Amino acid sequence: MLAKPKSITRQIREQIWERIRRGDFETNGRLPSEDQLALEFNVSRATVHSALDQLAAQGLLLRRHGDGTYVNRHLIDITTQLNTVWEFTQLIKASGKRPAIRLLERNRIAPTAAQAAALEISPETALVRFCRLFFADERPAIYSVNMIPETIIRSPIPDEAASLSILSILEQYCGQSFGYAIADISAVLLDEQLAKVLQSPTAVPLLCLNEVFYSTNGLPLMIAENYYNDKVIRLNIVRAKP
Repeated sequence: MLAKPKSITRQIREQIWERIRRGDFETNGRLPSEDQLALEFNVSRATVHSALDQLAAQGLLLRRHGDGTYVNRHLIDITTQLNTVWEFTQLIKASGKRPAIRLLERNRIAPTAAQAAALEISPETALVRFCRLFFADERPAIYSVNMIPETIIRSPIPDEAASLSILSILEQYCGQSFGYAIADISAVLLDEQLAKVLQSPTAVPLLCLNEVFYSTNGLPLMIAENYYNDKVIRLNIVRAKP
């Protein structure tokens, strides 16, 4: 199954933000007018307006009535927001480092009782489990374990898919559109094996996210366990008033 294409508004939003990060706009942070941007991107003014509204809703842009739209300089170097799914290669790129991915292990396992309950599957349903290591400038940064029920997999997931984001894997090989994830965040001490993988001392706590991913209609899709080496990549998080 082909990946669901990005909407025009999302593409424009991402291009504008990338240009902001590169410093392509005025040094005072003021963006060109919506008409200018629409002409530059060859899209409608309404599309540009919607893209800018989305960036403003994230706190990344400031709308000043009668004066224009400005970059929020306080947030320009922030890589992470709590209300977004962290795509690791983009997270690493945003930190100014070069990403790479290595597939460490792939197998078929039986779920634990807790995993079966979280995924709303029977204990007899096997999970496809694959472990990946994300590098930032050739240093181990994130160890990620993803477990997907076989019952939602429509076509075999090849090893080459390890280079894709997990959202793309769910779309292409499971035919599922991601809706949201619920994460449990904790600090953990690594066992010797994982400490060796991440090249981190066992006595140093690392950030761990245990997540359950859901489809747009609330179907549990996957369990993820992610461990971050903050000595390699820092997670700067924006918190905003709801």
